Amino acid sequence: MHVVTGASGQLGRRIVTHLREHVDAGKIIALSRTPDKLADLGVQARYGDLDQPVSLLPHFAGAERVLVIATDAVGRRTAQHANAITAAKQAGVGGFLYTSMIRAGEPGNASPILFEHRETERLLLDSGLPFTLLRNGIYMDMLQLLLPLREAAKTGVLPGTLGSGHAAYVTRDDLAAAGAAVLAKGGHDGQILDLTGPQPLDHAGIAAALAEATGRPVRHDPTVDEPLESFAARLPAPARDNPDALRAGELFWQSTVEGWADVFTHHVPRLTGRPSTTLAEFLRTVL
Repeated sequence: MHVVTGASGQLGRRIVTHLREHVDAGKIIALSRTPDKLADLGVQARYGDLDQPVSLLPHFAGAERVLVIATDAVGRRTAQHANAITAAKQAGVGGFLYTSMIRAGEPGNASPILFEHRETERLLLDSGLPFTLLRNGIYMDMLQLLLPLREAAKTGVLPGTLGSGHAAYVTRDDLAAAGAAVLAKGGHDGQILDLTGPQPLDHAGIAAALAEATGRPVRHDPTVDEPLESFAARLPAPARDNPDALRAGELFWQSTVEGWADVFTHHVPRLTGRPSTTLAEFLRTVL
């Protein structure tokens, strides 16, 4: 059996969908706190909650490999992931895959977002389990929140005073396809796979991709910064008045400028057998 936790999330659903290309649907267990949302995937949808390790054990038992998607419960994630690791050891799973983040293992990176990934990686290393770290790159989707892409397409100017850092942005679907391939085929025990997009881009590169996607000239102006109110307006409703959410956007660009997001590999096309999605291709589908 092949097990995916957090299967009802955006990444999880895609992983299960791609996994069906490699594995018989009857051999896939998709775990979620809301398994009813998975009925359309045609696999074994089961209840599983990383806050309740006893709910994981029956589904982990005898599993060839388990892929644990990092939860979004910031502040509680290390404990949740530890529960999954403990359950996997007790169940004797053949392999444990975890969706971490690029550069999570580097202690010099002080990003609070990475701390729980680093702790989870340490727990896995100490567990004795055969594991593979899928260190995911930065979602292209994030750029729709972090930058005024639609406005830039209209005005021809992409603002941003923190535009000198590079990141190889990647789509969720590419990450899901790569993760599903590793989950299905194995052969990567003990490996750290940095999964990124096809090209590291700074703000000027993002502007060029936006121009290619829209067919309109767009340039980056590093002398113009975007008002905080404009950034806040693009955030989901619950986060708009959250100072931590606003600070997170600033921290992201600062860490990018400092070089923490500049990882670039060819693992995605190597694992999936298909070219990675470019930013221009992604922007054509969402703008």
